[in-house]
Amino acid sequence: MTPAERKKAKNMARKKKNAAAKGGSKSDTKSNNTNGGSGNVKKSKPHAIDEDPSGKELLALNHLDEAKKYAAILARHAPKSISSWALQYDVSVRRGKMLMGLQALFKMKSIDSNSPQLFSRVVDFSQRLGSRSSKCHDTSEAIISAEFPKLMGGKTLSEFVKSAIERVKSDSASDLPMRTAVAKAIVSSGVGSAPDSLSVILDSKLNCRSANVDSCREALKFIESVGGQSGKGQFQALVVTKFPFLKDFY
Repeated sequence: MTPAERKKAKNMARKKKNAAAKGGSKSDTKSNNTNGGSGNVKKSKPHAIDEDPSGKELLALNHLDEAKKYAAILARHAPKSISSWALQYDVSVRRGKMLMGLQALFKMKSIDSNSPQLFSRVVDFSQRLGSRSSKCHDTSEAIISAEFPKLMGGKTLSEFVKSAIERVKSDSASDLPMRTAVAKAIVSSGVGSAPDSLSVILDSKLNCRSANVDSCREALKFIESVGGQSGKGQFQALVVTKFPFLKDFY
């Protein structure tokens, strides 16, 4: 027998041996299944038991500590979303972590310097600095004093809000969320009256950017908060004109 024939014979013998081994394992498995063995039958996983169905244990937790965890997760996994940093700011300042709040503001500015979310929080930060009962550590305080004015362009709060009013009024298409944010700042900062704040929203006639149903609801909520019944009626009429098929707009 030549070397080639010998090699061919070995290969055939090995294939027969492997085929016989596979056939034996299949028959063993079938036998186990027939005789009540587990075989490849998957076992069902036990259902998790909710030990706090009414949520009492969750209510007992510190809400800010829990919010801190979720804000950190969002900032880590969605760092390019301005909403992630807006939440980080909201949680930080409520925890009294003003420096972390300032860092979140700069993150927001790097994403969108013209965001209404950023504008409203810069106003909020300025008001918190002026009304807080205690200051931060000296190092943190020095950083805040040096860096925060950059977000306001070196302006005072009233100047910052007034410049925003001029900006939205000079651009008839300036978006509705920004108009609503500016209207809120007019009232909260005392720069103007309630009618002044309503005019920032109503003068647009909703012929502006980002005037969708959600932003309209947010604007209406503010109009109702300042007690403008006539303004509410005007705004609802504008919404009905813009969205004729919209039902139940409150």
